[in-house]
Amino acid sequence: MTAQGGRAVPLPELPQEPVPGPPGLAPLTTSQHAVQIPWAVERRWRQEPMARWTLPRRSRSGWHAYRTDAGALIPGWAIELALTIEWPLTSSGDAPAPQGLLLARAAGPCQPLVHALGTAMREVDSIAGVGPPLPRLHLAPSNPEPGLDPLPRQVVLAHLRGASERGLALGYRRRRTHDAGVPAWQSGAGVVLTCIGRAGVSAQAVVALAGHSGLQSLPPPPGGATVFRAWRCQRAWKPRGPLTEPDTEWALTAGVVLASSSGSGLGRVARRYAVQAREAGWSATVLTGAAALGLARAGDPRYLPPRATARHASRDAVTEMLMTCLAAAAERPGDPAPSGN
Repeated sequence: MTAQGGRAVPLPELPQEPVPGPPGLAPLTTSQHAVQIPWAVERRWRQEPMARWTLPRRSRSGWHAYRTDAGALIPGWAIELALTIEWPLTSSGDAPAPQGLLLARAAGPCQPLVHALGTAMREVDSIAGVGPPLPRLHLAPSNPEPGLDPLPRQVVLAHLRGASERGLALGYRRRRTHDAGVPAWQSGAGVVLTCIGRAGVSAQAVVALAGHSGLQSLPPPPGGATVFRAWRCQRAWKPRGPLTEPDTEWALTAGVVLASSSGSGLGRVARRYAVQAREAGWSATVLTGAAALGLARAGDPRYLPPRATARHASRDAVTEMLMTCLAAAAERPGDPAPSGN
């Protein structure tokens, strides 16, 4: 009812002419059709594919482990990478297929701050000599990525243990009971460092490599390893312009580890390898002391990143170096194993 001229006037009624509806259903009047509109809208929304409303999956914070191939690319969510390619050595002198492991770290909303505080505390404890022998590796469930196949935790830990068994023939690795815990790493006065693990004593020498893509890949002899570590060190966004500095938000280090069961002659093998790398266009340096120790363990994220040998690089440069390391895994090492095996 409405008030008009001091008297009540009834509202006009909705026409009751039938409105055409879907085939097979009785026609609706105008009032019935108006009542049915909200449900029709909701029913149409429910029938639409849910793919339009779902957000892309976000990787959980932590380390994600993958088996790599030559066509692998860096995941877009990764803020730190650790690659180890182990070149096993057999007692018969044969060279089995190398085994690669790529660990990529994803950060949550508060993960960068927590990781920075944890890294600083580990560095202080390491200097003071009171830190734990080896922190726990926080592995997160991994989603498949292009060129990357997820790996279970047992396979990852077994691969990381291979760093303490470099240079030891598979058929002659001794299993001890008193040193089944954390491997004991020690750097010597020269270029040779030693690692005492559950399989025996491993002598290793490290050659740091730097260069651009297109250079000849240099796989190590059997018993050695290729190591790679990269991490983001600055904020992701930077102003773009002709006067701005190039994008160097990543830190990168890579190298080759030569190993044998005895350190005799290993230094000469490392220097000869560095000469061959320079002839191929690389910038190669034979490391000593703490720098060699840090790069030898670069593929294990439980250890601190080797900042002594790191250099600033763009994401494209990190991708190029990663692909070069993976390309080396597709080749067979042509040099004989270092003496001492």
